[in-house]
Amino acid sequence: MKKLIRKRRHMAFVRRYIIELQWDSLNIMLVASKTQWNDDIVKSLDNNARLIRKYERRARWLKF
Repeated sequence: MKKLIRKRRHMAFVRRYIIELQWDSLNIMLVASKTQWNDDIVKSLDNNARLIRKYERRARWLKF
């Protein structure tokens, strides 16, 4: 029973983290399009995209 509860909590954490990363990426893009794109912004967006992919894979594994 404890394993199931722990798994559900982790699934909820992963889902929240993915949503937070998506909103963060969107906000970065909006600010960058309004001001100016630079290498730091591109690097940050690339990092967010990699983290989103990582946690989406983890969420798929948690379904089983």
